[in-house]
Amino acid sequence: MNQENSIDESPNTTPSEKSSFFDKERNLRLSKFVIVSLVGLGLNYLFLFLMLLILESAGLTDVLFTVWFLNVSDVLVSQAVAIAIVMIYNYIINKIWTFKKQEKEVEFNTFKQFIKFAIVGASGTVINLGLVYVFYDLIGWNEYLAVTIGFIVSVLTNFILNDIWTFNPKFGKEREE
Repeated sequence: MNQENSIDESPNTTPSEKSSFFDKERNLRLSKFVIVSLVGLGLNYLFLFLMLLILESAGLTDVLFTVWFLNVSDVLVSQAVAIAIVMIYNYIINKIWTFKKQEKEVEFNTFKQFIKFAIVGASGTVINLGLVYVFYDLIGWNEYLAVTIGFIVSVLTNFILNDIWTFNPKFGKEREE
């Protein structure tokens, strides 16, 4: 038996019962995560729209400032603010709904868990903003299309990292009964 198979098999499973990374439970969590993320996307569009309105009414449009070689646009700043707001929403809903079973199995330090979630979210934000920059600022696509592409890639990345690190029961403390 090679090492790869030994990781997937417990002593009581047959080769036909090997679990894959996306087993039934993880697929259910992924589905819930996607639903939470889609609601978050709707909120993201709302906050993006509102931030763009605020910046436009303040006379701040197009390139707001330059950092090194990067021209930071009103869309990039608005998207960063929207992501920060939606990250808090996503943490709360994923903790109480998506990863509810993991939360019942062990106790997590909420502060440490949120920090992990924020780190994962920050990596997703970097991916999202990078894709928004490439597709909107460099290529010139519609800002909402650019945000959608960033959303899809970052949701998949965030789910995998949150599932194996942030909400993984092996990083929690056993509940005292």
